[in-house]
Amino acid sequence: MNFLKPKNSIDFIGKRKIFGSISAFLVLVSIVVTAVIQPNWGIDFTGGTEITIKFDEDIDIGEVRGALTTLGLGDDAVQQINDEADNEYSIRVRDTTIGAEEVEAEVLSALATQYGADFVVNPRLDAQVTTRLIIEHKPGVEVDMETLGQALVGIEGAKVKSYAEENTFQVELTGLSAKIQTSIEEAFVGRQFKVRSLDSVGPKVGGDLRNQGLLAMGATLGLILLYIAFRFDVVFAPGAILALVHDVALTLGLFTVLQLEVNLSMIGALLTIIGYSLNDTIVVYDRIRENMRRYRRTETPKLINDSLNETLGRTLATSITTLLGIGALLLLGGPVIRNFALAMCIGIVVGTYSSIVVATPSILIMEKVKPVLVKWLTPATPGVVFDGQESATVDDLKDVSDEDEMAEDGQA
Repeated sequence: MNFLKPKNSIDFIGKRKIFGSISAFLVLVSIVVTAVIQPNWGIDFTGGTEITIKFDEDIDIGEVRGALTTLGLGDDAVQQINDEADNEYSIRVRDTTIGAEEVEAEVLSALATQYGADFVVNPRLDAQVTTRLIIEHKPGVEVDMETLGQALVGIEGAKVKSYAEENTFQVELTGLSAKIQTSIEEAFVGRQFKVRSLDSVGPKVGGDLRNQGLLAMGATLGLILLYIAFRFDVVFAPGAILALVHDVALTLGLFTVLQLEVNLSMIGALLTIIGYSLNDTIVVYDRIRENMRRYRRTETPKLINDSLNETLGRTLATSITTLLGIGALLLLGGPVIRNFALAMCIGIVVGTYSSIVVATPSILIMEKVKPVLVKWLTPATPGVVFDGQESATVDDLKDVSDEDEMAEDGQA
């Protein structure tokens, strides 16, 4: 796999301003696009219902869409997946309360007939877990579940249950997924189909999942910052974080432009990209640190350039072989993991790029910033004086110790 020259000398550091400008522009565009257009959040994050069905015989997508018009679903709710010959369709609806308003009106009318028009004080429709109508009734009216159930006889799917709050009960209604299956069964009498998958998420749960996913990525970046600072040096840590933010921003921005669905598997892909890119960055950092110890008198820009060229073959070989595996998943894995595989392919490309031209040039910036930080944060070391003027820092002492060791070695 050593397809590069053993001693190639590509001047990455010399072109760092060009690469830096390109990266900064792309990240800025990605952030603006994500904020303005908004990602195409999946039902995992917005709430909704998704059903995948497969027919045993040829069914046109127009027939499936026509079967669901009675529920008020648009044509875009039904999509064909896999090959046309598979006769497999995905029905996705974000608003899980579709059709529930009519049943709510029937329930309220039946209760008004049984208990009077002022019986219901505060009805509210809830679709967080199942579609249900929570009803707060007038205080002082004695009700029991059996009587309430008898009052709602004839309303399809209505089941009365107790509720934790005082003067309140709930009426479970037929869920949207059940209504969809019923409509398809009625429209395709005698034509067999199977429900391959059924997912239903409430809006509140979806919002919590989205926030927790973003929090997971933020916590990951924070812990990586600490790890790099302790494992290598504080001058290495910001570059690694910049590279990871760069990778995540570009991947999410491209998904937003293409309006590809962002769901829980996408969060998993982004976390995987962070891990992959970090591993690549650490390999480069380790070579830089090794060369810093070996060639103390070499200027830092040349030392970083040499380290990047030494690890370039390994970096490209790893990225290419990983892309081959992920590419196979993208082409042959089917729609379930297609977005995950695409995100990984994008992440591998931008992660390899950022490890070389984003993470490492940041070391030069931090080397200039570090003395200022040390001066602000590190207290003077008492009893140690250089040229009779100021106290020495830990790094100064380390440099003096290294020079003494070199002098002793020369004398020996």
